[in-house]
Amino acid sequence: MNPSSRKQSLVWGSLLVLFGVLALVEQFVDLSLWVWVGVLAASGLGVSAVFLTERSAWGLLLTAYILWAVAGLIVFAELEILPDPFIAMYTLTAVALPFLVVFLRDHSRWWALIPAYVLIAIGIIISLSEWNVVSDEIIAPFILSIIALPFLVVFLYNRGNWWALIPAYVLLVIGVMVALIDLQVLSDLLIPAYVLLAIALPFFVVFVRNPKHWWALIPGGILTIIGLSFLLATAAVQVVGAAALIIVGVVILVLQLVRKK
Repeated sequence: MNPSSRKQSLVWGSLLVLFGVLALVEQFVDLSLWVWVGVLAASGLGVSAVFLTERSAWGLLLTAYILWAVAGLIVFAELEILPDPFIAMYTLTAVALPFLVVFLRDHSRWWALIPAYVLIAIGIIISLSEWNVVSDEIIAPFILSIIALPFLVVFLYNRGNWWALIPAYVLLVIGVMVALIDLQVLSDLLIPAYVLLAIALPFFVVFVRNPKHWWALIPGGILTIIGLSFLLATAAVQVVGAAALIIVGVVILVLQLVRKK
């Protein structure tokens, strides 16, 4: 074991023992929150001091940061410095900050921006919901959409990263479905119809982009037939025409984008 790994193991082992002892004491003595704050802050200082003796042990710096972040959260909550709606924002931003640091230290590690962005965005929407600025119904679609956005950016930045379209499409489709269910546009058999048609669409896109991949028409056609059967089995037959127009329109748009490339 190299010196860096050995120091990190010793530090983490010591912290586990320390907090384990405090947890046992808590069973017999009602410790003040300020005791925990002091222990967390002091532990963070101790860990950072160890880091200064071994600069390659970045795990120790992250450990110190977490200890201080938790101590800060307890202080803000105890003194009511942060209103309840901002507690989630503080926590998620604190988790996101190390990812931002990773990117700022090395811009080639652009992937670190994805979790940072997602965590901060979720913190913002939760805070807005707590303040009743946005309704609860849009939280799930919003979160799914903001998680999908980085994957779209990855694809647009480099079209060779076509794999990024898969999670982006799945997340957006689910987000739209949740929103439509909350708005009571989708219900009963319309839900499986939507799901099956949404799964079928990428297969048709594969065929349109390259007709040599004719095999994509088989699963796409089967899923479409089953999806339409669910759709026709509902009382909402009148939406079949509109749904067909939307599907055809999306295929045409995708085809034009592919041709433009």
